[in-house]
Amino acid sequence: MCFYTTVFETLYLVNKSDIMLVGCSLWTQNANTAAANGVFYALKTESECMTECLTSTSCVAFDLTPVGCTVHNNADDLSTAFYAPGVTQFLLNRHCLPASTLSTGSPNATVSSIKDTTTGKS
Repeated sequence: MCFYTTVFETLYLVNKSDIMLVGCSLWTQNANTAAANGVFYALKTESECMTECLTSTSCVAFDLTPVGCTVHNNADDLSTAFYAPGVTQFLLNRHCLPASTLSTGSPNATVSSIKDTTTGKS
């Protein structure tokens, strides 16, 4: 059985144990912020760093600098965040990643009733 609910204008589609947020932000940016530790990559663009982070199942964030990015694979790294002029930290919200078994739907979707396929009732 599937059901929809709206919380703070975010649509959730729940199907068994799969949850997907539609319309949420995948990345949170913190200007002039960096954190200790992490793995440095000599990647120059935001897109390249995002791709590097997304290909790692343990990546939680990366710091984009003028000379590359530092990928953080441990959430504890983020507790060491500090002021770093010219650096932008991107925090990954893995709850926003699309579930492979669910369609993304529409953030403006509305549902008046949903039929339970096991009972045939709305």
